[in-house]
Parts: sequence; C-alpha cells; structure tokens
Amino acid sequence: MSQWLDAAQQSTEPLGTPPGDLYFEYSKPDGDTFLASAANAEHYLAKGYTVTGEQTISDSDTFRDVLSPGTNAVPADGTATSETTATTGVDQPTAP
Repeated sequence: MSQWLDAAQQSTEPLGTPPGDLYFEYSKPDGDTFLASAANAEHYLAKGYTVTGEQTISDSDTFRDVLSPGTNAVPADGTATSETTATTGVDQPTAP
C-alpha cells in the first residue's frame, strides 16, 4: 500500500504528485467502480468518490490487459481478417 493510497482513503492533505504509473480503483456513490490515475484523486474525492485500492501499471499494454483482458487474443474462430475488416481489393494474409 502506498502513502498516496493511505492519504486518499483517509481524506488527508494530498502528498503531491504521485508516480505516473500509480492508478487507484475508485468507487462512485452509486457503487460503480473504475480505474484511473492516482493523480486525479483530489478531483474524484471532491465528487464524493472513494478510493478502494491501487495498482501499479507500467505501460499501455499492461493497462489494456488490466482493463480489457483478452484483447490481444486471436479470435475464437482463428480468423485474423475478414472481408468486413479487410480493405477491398487488397490480398490479406490468412491466420496460421
């Protein structure tokens, strides 16, 4: 647990700018949750949101994997492209 998470959960004064790879799990008053930068904590806390946890995410690939697991997976049918997604008149490689 980071000092920034402690401060956000205890509604103490902000500690300054948290590391760029630190993300908080926020909960809205209606119960909906989302992940956003810890740097936005002051804004979200002022709106009545709470901080329920933290994650360190070092790059965009990891961020995508956390928010949308499986997006890099090959489609279930193994089709890499189809006529719907391919550019008309251009030969597209087939999936191995």
